[in-house]
Amino acid sequence: MQTRLETAKIVTLEIEVPKVENPWMKFAGMFKDDPQFDEMLGYIEEYRRELDAQMEEYYQQLDVENETK
Repeated sequence: MQTRLETAKIVTLEIEVPKVENPWMKFAGMFKDDPQFDEMLGYIEEYRRELDAQMEEYYQQLDVENETK
């Protein structure tokens, strides 16, 4: 092993990384002219608020349980 390491050569390689287009870019802006898009975003925001409220309630419940132990 020592002999092999003594005769080893260090080589620098330059490798070009192929540029790959982001696959999601073809969907960017596809709903910009959709009249129902804003309504859909409203539903998403409302659902997110509901989930956040549920998680907040859950964490408060955990805090109460931990305080009583």
